[in-house]
Amino acid sequence: MVLLPAVVPQLVEKRSELVPARLARKVAPLFGVPFERNPFRPLTWVCDFTAITVSEIARGAPLPTRADAARLRGTEHEGEWFVHDRAVLPGDRGALPNEIVAATVNRFGPDTKAAVVLTATNVLLAPATEAIRTALGMLRALDGGDLPQVQWIAAWAATAIEVYRSQPALVSAALTARVIQRASLAAPRFPLAPGIHGRPRARCEIGATIPESTVDPVTRPRDLGFLDGIAAARLNAAGTLPEVGTEEPTGIGAGVGDRLVEQLIGLLVDMGTPDGVAHIWVSERVAGQEQVWAMVPSSGLVRELVETWAHGRGSLPGASGGADALATAMAVPFRLPLPTELASVDLLARRAFVLAVMGIIRQMGLLAQSTWLAGEEFTDLVRGLDRLLDEAFDQDDPVVVDTRLRLAVQRAGAERHAGRSTPEAAAAVIAAADACVAAGAADRIDPGLLADLLAVACIELNSLRSTGLRRMGVGAALRRYWAAFAATVEVDLFEPGADHGGLSFQLHNYAAFLGANKDNAEDLRAALHLFTSSVIPGRSRLYNRDRDIRPLARSRYLAADAAAGLASLLTDSGEHAAAQQWARQAHTWVHQVLADPLYQPHHLRPELDDCLFALRVAPVLVLAIELGVADEPESDATTADALARLVERWLREATNGDIERSDHLPAVVDLRTRLTALGFPS
Repeated sequence: MVLLPAVVPQLVEKRSELVPARLARKVAPLFGVPFERNPFRPLTWVCDFTAITVSEIARGAPLPTRADAARLRGTEHEGEWFVHDRAVLPGDRGALPNEIVAATVNRFGPDTKAAVVLTATNVLLAPATEAIRTALGMLRALDGGDLPQVQWIAAWAATAIEVYRSQPALVSAALTARVIQRASLAAPRFPLAPGIHGRPRARCEIGATIPESTVDPVTRPRDLGFLDGIAAARLNAAGTLPEVGTEEPTGIGAGVGDRLVEQLIGLLVDMGTPDGVAHIWVSERVAGQEQVWAMVPSSGLVRELVETWAHGRGSLPGASGGADALATAMAVPFRLPLPTELASVDLLARRAFVLAVMGIIRQMGLLAQSTWLAGEEFTDLVRGLDRLLDEAFDQDDPVVVDTRLRLAVQRAGAERHAGRSTPEAAAAVIAAADACVAAGAADRIDPGLLADLLAVACIELNSLRSTGLRRMGVGAALRRYWAAFAATVEVDLFEPGADHGGLSFQLHNYAAFLGANKDNAEDLRAALHLFTSSVIPGRSRLYNRDRDIRPLARSRYLAADAAAGLASLLTDSGEHAAAQQWARQAHTWVHQVLADPLYQPHHLRPELDDCLFALRVAPVLVLAIELGVADEPESDATTADALARLVERWLREATNGDIERSDHLPAVVDLRTRLTALGFPS
């Protein structure tokens, strides 16, 4: 069960809605949306917008190839229709049920196929669009006024992304149709020079006709309701100069709201590519019923939009400027409705409201200062949403399962920010993750959502494990959830020769978990398989596209840490040649990272993230020297010493000189002991 589903209309009262409703019934199964009254039920297809024809849309089913049609022509088949290689052909009656005639379809344009798909999608998503509009209207500031703009954007974007995630094939087709329609309806308006103004003009010349000021949004659609219909107009009007007037600028995508919508569309389109940040796959859970499932990193996409609105496109200001201002703007409490008020709206609106609130809360978790996340205002907000889940929903509703896990993760993260992680936090995340697995087994949440929730739980549990909560059964839970993740996305993660680069973000976290088990050679080898076969190749392609070294660098130095751990185990067991091989590979990965100025020791600061990097990299350099595989041992020793001194300084400053109470002290002592043996005492 998806959270914000497309709804196929059945009974239509208004005559003007009859044809759009008929088109919606045809388009739905062609793009993976099942419904009870589909005449070809249970069949659904996942069609390529560029390949499907207007005739197939009018039929509501794919045509056979010309060769198959010729071969099957004249053969007798009982019933109204039959299936051949997933194409549908008419039976003895010669026509499929409820086909739409060409004259009706041809009323739509300028591009008939694009117009039909866009109109049908707006009909199918009308309930979800209205639900989002209702939900956003219920979100108010504490004083009853409008939310801060960055919070409103986070709320809207989170719901819009969920509409995509709930039916990715349909929305992907509609996004393509929207581009075509907008280009087709954007007539040039070049002014004519006075010398030729008034002359007769050929029919197709610019200036021959006056462009229509309004067009029929049904037969000449240009907008996708849950994107353009909600966000563009509101954001275009935000911060305008009152003395200029209220008219919208002419042209397509002229306003800031239009541009933000276009940015979100670009992110959604990019997710459908092999190297996109999402994992999207076609599957069949009911015989003949193909659907698309999507695991989407919603909070990362929302963050891009929020940062674009706050800072504009291009490089973001440093932490001392705009980033702090954005954190402050996001860290503002807002009013939640009473449970009775929320319960008074329909189910889709209630779900959209919870998704919108979680969209804001998750951005708070990413952007707000640690002190605010550990404070009462954030805690009260989380508790308030928890209460709404208790009192306004059936506890088996998928949005409850989804939000309980995300709230448990937010609570655990807030504790880590406060420096006081507790066993109860880990237990709550494990209990919520177990509930997600049970809901997935009962088909109460869809596979894409389950995969995303499992990945979210695993990331947080791995963080909690690193704080010392290893005796809470966290390791066993992580193994269980990663196995469930692989089964859910229907991928053999360790298939020889397979490149799962499209899962590089999730598999990076799985490999990091396995690579942290330094006493288990099997886990270390599995981690290195994932890093080398999927994670590093996938992130290398992302770097070539985005030129952001940080994700690739992190995967490389965590892979080096795992490789060094395996080399140490092999050394202890007397397998020196194999140990040297892995130490050399670890050394190569580390030098690839250190080659970037961002990671050179003199650019690092005595802060947590930089020092955790140093604690992983310096031992790799030392091991390479110890095993005789370092090309320039003196240079490597100098770099390792500089990294060790950075960590030693951080420990003194972070503990006010009481370094004995630091969890990182044993690693620092071991590193310094090995450096002293190489001639670099403290």
